[in-house]
Amino acid sequence: MAEVSIADKLGYIKSKIGKHVDFPKKGVIFRDIFGALTDGKACVYLRDLLVRHIREKHPDVELIVGLDSRGFLFNLLLATELGVGCAPIRKKGKLAGDVISVEYQLEYGS
Repeated sequence: MAEVSIADKLGYIKSKIGKHVDFPKKGVIFRDIFGALTDGKACVYLRDLLVRHIREKHPDVELIVGLDSRGFLFNLLLATELGVGCAPIRKKGKLAGDVISVEYQLEYGS
């Protein structure tokens, strides 16, 4: 079986991602990834492309972080594939015990 090209994998994934203009507010284009996540081939291609990118651009990676909450869908998978640890990044007050805190501004919303 022939190897699927990077461009073909990316095109397939993109074809499964929904686009919602002016959501959640005017001027924002919401990209709905769940169409890709419900397609087995898209999931495999997504994993392949993300792992490849990390190995090429960050070969010394030690930890994969997952941003609340969609990031949790990917960080364990990627960390496992790469043989490194993973850590959740949560909103303030959502984790028990000792935490590291960083302040930031939202791109949109409140």
